[in-house]
Amino acid sequence: MLRFLSRRKRRNRGMARQGTSLVQAARFLGMDQSSLYMALQKGQIPTHKSNGRTVVSQGALLDYRARTRNL
Repeated sequence: MLRFLSRRKRRNRGMARQGTSLVQAARFLGMDQSSLYMALQKGQIPTHKSNGRTVVSQGALLDYRARTRNL
C-alpha cells in the first residue's frame, strides 16, 4: 500500500538535528551556566548549530552526566 506523506512530514523530513538549548542543558545537568560553558570549551560536551543557535543533543547530555556523576 502506498502512503503519502502529509505536507508537514515532507517539510520536516530534511530538517536538521534538533537539540537542547544551553540554558536548558545547564538546568538538566544541575549546574550553573558558567560551568557548562567551561565543559563546552574543554570539549567535554559536543555541540552543533541549529538555525544559528548552539545546541546540545540529549544523548550528549546523558553521556556527560553518566561520565561525571559521583558514585
